[in-house]
Amino acid sequence: MKTQRSEFFALLDGFEMTKSQHDWLERRFENMTAKECLLFRGAMQIENPKTTDTAMLIANELDHYILFYGAGDDVKLGNFVLNQIHRPTSQTRKYIAPHKVGEAYRGQCKNTFCDGHFIRLTSLYDPLPDVNFEMFPDKGSYAIRVKLASRNHMDGIWVGFPDTGEYMDAAHPDELLLALDALEAESLTQCIAVEVDCCLPQLEDIISQYDSAAQLVRHAIDFGYAWAEQGQGEPHWLDKWQAVLELEDCHRLDYALDLAQNLHCYNFMPLNTTIAEYGMILAKQDGVYPQNDFLASCFDAEKYANDRMRTLGLSATDYGYVSWNGNEVLPEYSQPREDFSLSM
Repeated sequence: MKTQRSEFFALLDGFEMTKSQHDWLERRFENMTAKECLLFRGAMQIENPKTTDTAMLIANELDHYILFYGAGDDVKLGNFVLNQIHRPTSQTRKYIAPHKVGEAYRGQCKNTFCDGHFIRLTSLYDPLPDVNFEMFPDKGSYAIRVKLASRNHMDGIWVGFPDTGEYMDAAHPDELLLALDALEAESLTQCIAVEVDCCLPQLEDIISQYDSAAQLVRHAIDFGYAWAEQGQGEPHWLDKWQAVLELEDCHRLDYALDLAQNLHCYNFMPLNTTIAEYGMILAKQDGVYPQNDFLASCFDAEKYANDRMRTLGLSATDYGYVSWNGNEVLPEYSQPREDFSLSM
């Protein structure tokens, strides 16, 4: 928003900067979510930078700071710490004064109170000499962002997922809470979605797929969780998801969420996997791979892969080779498509 850009550039008053630096900062300020705005204000108070490069580094390293929602003074900070971080027993808590806890917690690290919240530095970062700071991404590292607007703030403000708040209730990410605060809205029913930015280029025109901001944001939150979890560390999970999206010609956010939950219904061979490696994976999945180490050393995994691949019907995509394995894809987010079975 224009006022937001003006406010942040005011923090840099007197700094020397090139036009390209100014242009990058303008884009970065425009793309900041409500949470990033607070973190940037707080980080600028904490670090008190003297150069444009340092300010750009701070804007790019906001994940080194954490926000405690609503902990805007020592008493509230103390209660936040007692409720969310160090939880004493009820008997012990009677003898602990929240304001003392808040004061003590502030003394442990670099931090500041900012706009009714508490912001602290969680990890140090080293300024990088000889780095072109203008090459930093100017949209943060969110999987999906939704720009919300309200009657009081029609210019809108971004909210991004997955949320990185460590101490917030998972059902109510502080990204969303802070966006509603900034929009002066009590709930999403008082908001409209005006723009969506998604990390997966396959998902197109997402705004038109939803009748309400509330439904869109609910799906965006779940999309962020899926992106962050990456199949709980399953190898090549993201490549498989994108390969399945391409196979099914998926361009909808709700359908992409359904496919993310049903990846077990697809066979997949990563692009950087050899035939022998894939044969070993398939043999282990099928219970054919020998348990005995001596026999395993003699097992022809490449021949097994070639035999199995004739029946798998794998299709080439930009992310690997994929095919439907015959298991039923169960939709939760999207309505079943009439041509669903034909696409398989």
